[in-house]
Formats: sequence, structure tokens, C-alpha cells
Amino acid sequence: QTYKSAMCFLTSWLVLLLGADFVFTPWGIISGILWVSGGVGGIYGIRNVGLAISVGTWSSITVLVSFAWGIFVFGEQVKSKTATIFGILMMILGFIGMAYFSLPSDSSSSVEGEGARVGVVPFEQDDVDSNSNLNPTSLEFSGDLTETLLDKDERDSFEQDGDGDGDEEHETSSETLSRMESDEHDNDHDNGNADEAIIHLWGMKCDKKILFGILGAALDGILGGSNLIPMKLAPSIDRGIDYVISFGIGAAIATIAGWILLFCIKTYQTNSLQKGHQALPSMYLRQLIKPGVLSGLLWSIGNTFQILCVTYLGESIGMSIVQSQMIVSGVIGIIYFGEIRGLGNIVSWVFSALVTFVGIVFLSHEHKQ
Repeated sequence: QTYKSAMCFLTSWLVLLLGADFVFTPWGIISGILWVSGGVGGIYGIRNVGLAISVGTWSSITVLVSFAWGIFVFGEQVKSKTATIFGILMMILGFIGMAYFSLPSDSSSSVEGEGARVGVVPFEQDDVDSNSNLNPTSLEFSGDLTETLLDKDERDSFEQDGDGDGDEEHETSSETLSRMESDEHDNDHDNGNADEAIIHLWGMKCDKKILFGILGAALDGILGGSNLIPMKLAPSIDRGIDYVISFGIGAAIATIAGWILLFCIKTYQTNSLQKGHQALPSMYLRQLIKPGVLSGLLWSIGNTFQILCVTYLGESIGMSIVQSQMIVSGVIGIIYFGEIRGLGNIVSWVFSALVTFVGIVFLSHEHKQ
């Protein structure tokens, strides 16, 4: 987020070369705060639920929020509200489809593969009854289960005929039983941690990480769909391309304020200015300077055209059409990075993209001057 904000500020001045006037409105600071806060929520969402779900969530919510602002608050005129709502729904369905078919299809198989790798054999409790040959006190196991629970060396010691006396066998059994009890205690501890990661919401069990990740993406959608509302409230002379500089200054101020706030929090937690400074996240200049600058530059160019789009098409239609960026990222992911595997997923994703494109065409047609 810091790299994006820095490039947004630095490149915003380039609009002066395009004939824009240097004007500043405090509304740009509000836009910057909304954008930076939403960006942080989006990053949090990606880290917890992944890119596909996060982008699909915030794109859909951005469309809904911007539509509500434009139609119900600013009274923007459209040819037909019914057709506009139809276009909005088509875009949202397309976003959800593209997000769904962008998910890795091998998630379940990877879990099974992990289980196979560590030698875990899943079985149901009903498969082991009271009359089975599983006796943990004497460690008399059936062949398959013995291989699962005991190490190779321990299996060899049990398979030896007459090696060692009864005391040694009893000692080995005790050590193995103690190890099993220790593992059971660790499993109980892990289950306790798993229970802490689950929260109850309206009678349903929800994974805390997934829930807060989706909420972070939703926050990005709400604030992202609202970050150009201050431009609508600014004087007319400060709108359009002239608003780019105000937006860049606002983004820089919001980012600096965020770092100061984070430093104060870390200092309070550590009771030391030095430790608070050391606890701040690293900028990883050597690793991120090039991709960070490139990402910020591309975003800044897109943001300039987004401002122009909202200026001339309105909040409801302009901001919604801008969310078609998901199509571009998906195409790059398929062609260059190979992120979407399988012909079925690719075809389904393309169909979802076409649904989104149809929604864009509807919205473009419904714009009323």
C-alpha cells in the first residue's frame, strides 16, 4: 500500500503536462483516507481468504455501493432503472463466477496428499468396536494399523520372536504408550486452538480467519466504491482531471498518518520508542522496489482514467464499469501465469467474463447525459 501511495503522489503531478491546472481541495484528503483504508482491508482479505475470493467480494460490493451513491444519493439520471439494475446484477454474477473458477481446484486433493505423505490412515470410529483387535494397553494391533501408529524401529522390536526379556518388552510398551498419550495431549491442544479459531454467528459456526478476511475485502469494496464521493462534493473547478493532484496528496497524507498511528501502537505495546520502531514492518526495498513502483505506476494511470470515467459517466455507471479490471487480471492470470488450470475452469471463467461484459454494455447504454 505504501508503494502504491508513493507512486500515486509522484505521478499525480504529471497531469500538469496534460494541461490540468494546479488546484487543491481538502476533499482529496478524504478520498485518500478512504482509498488507503480500503486498500489495507483488501490486503488483509487477500492474506486470509486468497486473491480470487477477495477480488470477487470487493468488486461486487463496489458496484453495489457506487450504484447506491449515484442513483439514490446524487440522483444521477439513467434511461431505465430496471435495465440498469439488470446490468448491475449481470456484472455481480460475472464477478462471482470469475472469482469461483479462479480458485485452485486441487485444494482438497492437496489435503489428502498431505495425509498420505505423513502416513495418516483415515477411519471412522464405528470401524473400531469393543471387540476389535485394537488393545492400547497390550499394543496388540492389526497389521495395517500397527504400521500406521508405530515407527519402523518399534515395529521391528515387536516383530522379533523371543528377542529380549519381558521387562524390556514392557518398557518398550510403556515408552510407546507414553508417546501416544503425549501425542493425544498435543492433539487435544491443537483441537483447543481450532475451537478458538471458530466463532458462532447467528447459530452457525464460522472460521474466524475466513470471516475476517471476507470482512476485510468487503470493507475495501465499501470504501473503494465511496472514495470518489468527495470529488462529487468538491467545487466543480476541482473535479475531473484537476482532482488527480488532490487525490495524490490525500493518499500521501493518509499513508503517512497510517505509519505514524502504527508506530504509536507499537511503541505503546513495547513501552519503547526504539523497540516500537524495530517492530514496524519492513519495506523490503531490495525485493519490492521494482514491482512496487511498477504496480503503483500502473494503478496511478488507471486511477486517472477512473476519475475521468466517474466525472463523465457518473458514480453509478462509471465506477461500476471500472470494475471490469477483473477481466483483465483474469486474462493475464490465464495466459501469462497459468493460474487457472483445466479446460472446464477456463471455459467457465470465460463465460463468466462474457456475462460481466454484457452487464457493462447494458450500463453503458443506460447512461443519460
